[in-house]
Amino acid sequence: MAQADIALIGLAVMGQNLILNMNDHGFVVCAFNRTVSKVHDFLNNEAKGTKVIGAESLDDMVSKLKKPRRIILLVKAGQAVDDFIDKLVPLLEPGDIIIDGGNSEYRDTTMLPANLLQAQRDYFGAHTYELLSNPGKFIHTNWTGHGGKVSSSSYNA
Repeated sequence: MAQADIALIGLAVMGQNLILNMNDHGFVVCAFNRTVSKVHDFLNNEAKGTKVIGAESLDDMVSKLKKPRRIILLVKAGQAVDDFIDKLVPLLEPGDIIIDGGNSEYRDTTMLPANLLQAQRDYFGAHTYELLSNPGKFIHTNWTGHGGKVSSSSYNA
């Protein structure tokens, strides 16, 4: 039964804290980790007494999400992101959203949107934005240094 507002994959410290923060702000979050025992440990300890729910598999996680489905990936950058996206796309529908909240190299994200757009899924990489005034044109901001100095680059999807 669909009950979760959003799912988060990756139960390292950052993932656990983001789940608890979303829970504290009224969202029902479905937690998933490749190592399912981490889901059980999290639910029985840090998330005990909250509205956080767990999933045993990606299929289980997707079935617990309200539509349109929203999934945050907080997994190691690189191949792990690609692997999860490959496994998720067949389980999702047009209008569902995948958010890569990890540290993916922005050049890696330039290839993903086109692949996901073909499958009619939305993908958002951290600090990657589509220009509303120029659909298909994306800007990647690279926040560097102290004081918020910003550099950016763009690409077309």
